[in-house]
Amino acid sequence: MTPDNLTAPARSGRRPFGARPLLAAALALGRDLSPFRPGAPAPAARPEGRVRRYLPLVLAALAAVDLGISGTLITEGQPGPVRALSALTAWAQAPALALALYRPVAAWWLSLTAALPYAIGAAHLGVAALDSAGPWPWTAPGLMAHLVVSLIVAGRVRPRVYVAQWALTLLVGGALTVVLSPRVEMNGLLPWGLLSAFGLVVVTAVRGWLDSRRELRKQEALTEFERSRRALLEERTRIARELHDVVAHHMSVVAVQAEAAPYRVAEPPQELSDSFGSIRENALAALTELRHILGMLRSEEEIPDNRYTPQPTLDNVGDLVANVRGAGLRIDWSVDGTPRPVPQRVELSAFRIVQEALSNALRHAPGCRVELEIAHGPSDLGIRVANSPVVTEVRHRSGTGHGLLGMRERASSLGGSVQAGPRADGWYEVRASLPTRLPD
Repeated sequence: MTPDNLTAPARSGRRPFGARPLLAAALALGRDLSPFRPGAPAPAARPEGRVRRYLPLVLAALAAVDLGISGTLITEGQPGPVRALSALTAWAQAPALALALYRPVAAWWLSLTAALPYAIGAAHLGVAALDSAGPWPWTAPGLMAHLVVSLIVAGRVRPRVYVAQWALTLLVGGALTVVLSPRVEMNGLLPWGLLSAFGLVVVTAVRGWLDSRRELRKQEALTEFERSRRALLEERTRIARELHDVVAHHMSVVAVQAEAAPYRVAEPPQELSDSFGSIRENALAALTELRHILGMLRSEEEIPDNRYTPQPTLDNVGDLVANVRGAGLRIDWSVDGTPRPVPQRVELSAFRIVQEALSNALRHAPGCRVELEIAHGPSDLGIRVANSPVVTEVRHRSGTGHGLLGMRERASSLGGSVQAGPRADGWYEVRASLPTRLPD
């Protein structure tokens, strides 16, 4: 095989490779230039307010009427054919001014083709007709109208489209000049080409400036969002650090002291050992949940509830009841209805409400009798916690009093409700209703 045979396939293979992108670009440009392309180009964003929304259309309609009247009157006193051609061109171009606001490519084609009857007819009528009407292949109003339409289109389409339209206009005008060979004092093609080229440069510069401003505003908004997010993360980290330094330290001390306390007494009673064991277990459980909360506060991402430790559910209510019984509460509890799967948020909120209600009873009415009822309804979950009046004098402790507020906030975030207050028989009752069908 000769070297020529070796290199020939390579040369033949490069030609379609180079022609294919050019063909694809030509087809894409043809689609962009088509006035019948569905939905292209899209209308500009509608401004707010009725006046600002319709003001461009009103101005375009007034300009179209002015174009039609000017194109009719500019040839006043001239022969009938000249006046008819000028008026026909003006009123045919007039709708393009308004149409350019909604379908710019179609408006450009309308403005260009509307000038053809005048250009062809005036060229056939002779020199007198051309000189009386002004520049050719447009009338003076038609020249300005096509310039305005071209600039409106340039503000709405891609640069390659309005550059192609500018070149097509010059090509059509040049072809008319060569084919018809009109003897005119002023050919409007050159002034239009210079004016439109200058206008397109200005439009391109303005579009680039607007795009840069839009991108700058977007970056500023993104920077502000990141700054706010960083400030929030720093605040959450500070809170997590304070919680760790204060609460975690004291809870760790409680757990260690509860574990070591039985060994400080020779042969302590079993009840005392069990009580200290319960204290230690509660302290360790509080530390575990505190670590979970600290992890969420320090994390920049949204964290699932089960990332650090499984969150308590209704299945853990039995352990909670056993825990408060060990602390001295006499509690009777029951579950009504058929348990069914409920969203995790509902189960967590239900557990926290029961936990807070039992803690309040233990704190404010030690040694009382408590009734706990959980009712599974068709579309909601009912909770009732009631405690008997205080049987012994209680030393009031200072506190924030946010327990009941927290229960109501949990319920309201799910679309539920919490009612709490004393009953006629002296008991204190907390009722909660939580929907089990949450919106997505």
